[in-house]
Amino acid sequence: MSDEDDATVLLGGKTEDRVKISTTVVVQQPVTVCGPNVTDNTPRNDLAPLLVSVVTVLGGLSFGYDMSVGSNVITQIKDTFALTCMEQHIMSSTWFIGAIVASLVGGIVIDRCGRRWAICCSASLLVLGSVVSAVASSFPLLLCGRLMGGFAGALSVVSQCIYAAEVSESQSRGRGVLLYQLGVAVGLLLSSIACADDDTQWRAMIWLSAIPAAIQGLLAFSFLPYSPHFKLLQMSQGLHIRQSSACCALGNLAETVLLAFGLVFLQQFSGRPVVLYYAPRVFLLVGVCPDAAFTAAAIILNSIKVGAVCLSVCLVDKIGRRQSLVVGATSMMTSIAVLGLIFAMEESKVDLLFNPALEPCGNMEMGEMVPVLPSGGRFHYAAGAGMSSQLIPTGVPPPFPLLPTPVSLVAEDTYAGVSPQCPVSVDTPLSPSLRYLALLALICYEMAYSFGLGPVTWLLLTEMFPASVKGRAVSLTSLLHWCADLIIPSTVTYFISVFSVGGVFFYHSVMCLNAIIFIFLFIPETKGRSLHQIVQGLKIM
Repeated sequence: MSDEDDATVLLGGKTEDRVKISTTVVVQQPVTVCGPNVTDNTPRNDLAPLLVSVVTVLGGLSFGYDMSVGSNVITQIKDTFALTCMEQHIMSSTWFIGAIVASLVGGIVIDRCGRRWAICCSASLLVLGSVVSAVASSFPLLLCGRLMGGFAGALSVVSQCIYAAEVSESQSRGRGVLLYQLGVAVGLLLSSIACADDDTQWRAMIWLSAIPAAIQGLLAFSFLPYSPHFKLLQMSQGLHIRQSSACCALGNLAETVLLAFGLVFLQQFSGRPVVLYYAPRVFLLVGVCPDAAFTAAAIILNSIKVGAVCLSVCLVDKIGRRQSLVVGATSMMTSIAVLGLIFAMEESKVDLLFNPALEPCGNMEMGEMVPVLPSGGRFHYAAGAGMSSQLIPTGVPPPFPLLPTPVSLVAEDTYAGVSPQCPVSVDTPLSPSLRYLALLALICYEMAYSFGLGPVTWLLLTEMFPASVKGRAVSLTSLLHWCADLIIPSTVTYFISVFSVGGVFFYHSVMCLNAIIFIFLFIPETKGRSLHQIVQGLKIM
């Protein structure tokens, strides 16, 4: 993709204007809209593509880690600040509220200040938000930190993906953009692993998200070159042709926005929140201990996500965007239909709506399940502060049977310490083969989503819009994404109570079918085409 081609798009395809910009820019100083002068003094060498890739991956890593760490340490935060159930929901939602705000105003920053400066700002704000959250002495201050983190994350994903698309060659643009999604997947996995231990210090875990963000910000500020598209936009403004070129570049922008909204809508309503909600249940079915089901589901599914995104990075520029989306959506449709059938069979015998192991604010949380100890005249249990929770009776009475007995006064031969065991059996009518089929369907669904609709949707958003309005258009489209992330998880139980678990899964299977039809009819293939060719092609659709 050449600067000449991009100038053609920015100037509405007028050759005379393109000649004018090529002859005038020699003596015309670019106009600075925001930040320092756009004259690029960064060194040009063979390491530039590697530097861009490193910054892209670091941006995705910090984004993914910061987005998930809040929910992963919510139990420890609840104990620290004595949060109610409502306050826990507010804590989980604050990050997405910040992302929604960024979607409304972040596009202006990206288009006016440039992609590079938006990346630097998002990294700096993410570091600040992490520090504020980690040192927060009150719940409102913690919410402020999470709000800043959400704003920085939404600004990062849009600016970094746009930048990667604009500096990459046409033949490798898909790989360049999806490296950000790979970083997101790695960040989600690292967050799940780091917070797996219930004794984890939540402040330290939140601190960690500042490390990759700080490195990314320093590299971007010191070495990252400006996007050539933004430099051309600055030149066009200096020649007083921005308004006319913008009008020409808009073209069928409304239709393109609707196309992007449709793609994001189908991505968000493909059923992933419901699948993730019942993922711990699937792991319970195959014998995972109840107190480990959440952690096992998070780590295993995020590991699968990393592998699937890696595969998408390697193949998206070879097989194309449309084929990646169709393969992913088809596999998702099949997998979620299988899950719906299995859960419908189980639901006929077992009440799956109220599952304490799946409710973050239920009467009993994952990790708090304890066995019902035997009772009878020959069993005696000590009580009171300082008692061990891992003691079983041996049949020998305690020294003071009528008083609460501290552990230190209990004879060694009275109680025996035991290692944690799986205390609760899962009540299910499903045969072992159906249980493992449910696990296989869950894994296939996560692989398909992480290969197709998940990452490739963001790639297409960065390719579909003209450079002059790309920041605002992609940010506006991402607004639907963040609103859905905020609303859909909180409505899962309601729709399940109305339509049943199997019914909700079958509904999302139909939505995946709609996504396949939508992709076939409306989504263009952008593989190997320059950004200006993609925009021009959308104008005549």
